Amino acid sequence: MATEHVRGEMDIADHKATFDGFMAVSTWGGLLTALTVFLLTLIFAVGMDWIGALIGTTVVGIIAGLVMKMSTAWYVTLGGLFVFTLICGGIAQLAGMALAG
Repeated sequence: MATEHVRGEMDIADHKATFDGFMAVSTWGGLLTALTVFLLTLIFAVGMDWIGALIGTTVVGIIAGLVMKMSTAWYVTLGGLFVFTLICGGIAQLAGMALAG
């Protein structure tokens, strides 16, 4: 038989952990989406060189991480994405130069 509920005596540790995880995923996803849109806007809409746009986006990501008080993992992720984009952009630029003659 069900026991009588007493207000304020429920253990909410699991609920708090779930909410904290959801907020962390939402923050990371939102910032990464915003940075992606910012990078693509600088490259395609503004016509900026892709390396300059990448450096600018990385600086904006660092500032956003400082403002949002992100963990060290955020800065490691930004560095990894910077290197990954630098390599992929370099390969794409070399391929474009090879195709152009």
